[in-house]
Amino acid sequence: MTMRVIGGGAGGSGKDGEGTRPSPLRPASAPLRRESPREAARHVVELPELPEKIYFRIGEVAHLVQVEPHVLRYWEQEFRSIRPTKSARGQRVYSRRDVEHLRRIRELLYEHGFTIAGAKKALRARGDEPHEERDPVVVAGARAREALVELRHEVEAFLRELGG
Repeated sequence: MTMRVIGGGAGGSGKDGEGTRPSPLRPASAPLRRESPREAARHVVELPELPEKIYFRIGEVAHLVQVEPHVLRYWEQEFRSIRPTKSARGQRVYSRRDVEHLRRIRELLYEHGFTIAGAKKALRARGDEPHEERDPVVVAGARAREALVELRHEVEAFLRELGG
């Protein structure tokens, strides 16, 4: 059995660069460092133009966003701004707004390298994604609303007492 050593071996030690040959597996001009899957996915992909329609089925949306349908179903669970309706047959029907949001989500995740949490945060900052119910801002707002409603009831009761 013959073993072949790549990058060193018969031509010299390879430390001083004398007698070494480039590997037949990698051209001399190829970069030494390979891109990670996340970096490779960041390349900008030209998405198809949106047709002049109001509603789209999941297969059409998958083509327009350039992801698989199971990814769209997963994103529905993660992003509250994506809520397709169901047709009489039970098929998902996406609005034009949903498709535009999905394309923005794809851009954040695949081209800018955001995580799901980071994409949610970026969309919330733009006003495209609603705040989560346990978000401190939402909780404080709900408490303030409850206090104001209670105060209103007290004022109304006081006015009825005075008037009547």
